[in-house]
Amino acid sequence: MKRTYNFFLFLLFLCGGCTSADSTNKKSISPADLATAFKAIDSLKQFINSGDIIFRNGRDEISQAARSMNRKDTSFSHCGLVFIENDSAFVYHAIGGVYNPGQKLRRDLLDSFCTPIENNALGLYRHSLQKEQIEKLKLVVSNYYKAGLKFDMYFNFFSDNVMYCSEFVFKSLNKSLNGAYSKYVRLDTLPYGVTTDDLFLNENCRLVKRLQLSW
Repeated sequence: MKRTYNFFLFLLFLCGGCTSADSTNKKSISPADLATAFKAIDSLKQFINSGDIIFRNGRDEISQAARSMNRKDTSFSHCGLVFIENDSAFVYHAIGGVYNPGQKLRRDLLDSFCTPIENNALGLYRHSLQKEQIEKLKLVVSNYYKAGLKFDMYFNFFSDNVMYCSEFVFKSLNKSLNGAYSKYVRLDTLPYGVTTDDLFLNENCRLVKRLQLSW
């Protein structure tokens, strides 16, 4: 019952019930704290491999509602896939509502995705992928991006033409593995499909680096 309530609360926020990401918290961050946090984010880049998953935890009410939908671990509220392109790390992620009015799959620089102005924790995780699987994953994600994949406001795991964040990451990984991850889809409990923590608690996934951006 609580999870159902949180789900509808999350939808309300995404549809515009929350119009900003807690500007009070943004103003409380000192220049010194920001510099320290961005330095930590910069240090993360040396550990990144293409195909890694980056998780973040937002500091606002939408993120709080989002992470409450996780099954076991509420550490993170959002995720995306990272690829090294021309010596820069870019994150592909599905997000909508007040964060992304255009609703299309985003491609953001790592620093932008991880900004400590809006996030207080990060996690870099890696699934066991071979080189050819990473190449296929990159192609899958690139095709989604070029097609302008839209965010799924209804969080319906069974629709492939629109996707929410963990669904996009999972289905991209699953395609690169020729459907080997289909066995991890949860249909026995709400929410159906795959939650954010399902991705990093997966038996084939390991933690690379975790950062706490707090002050």
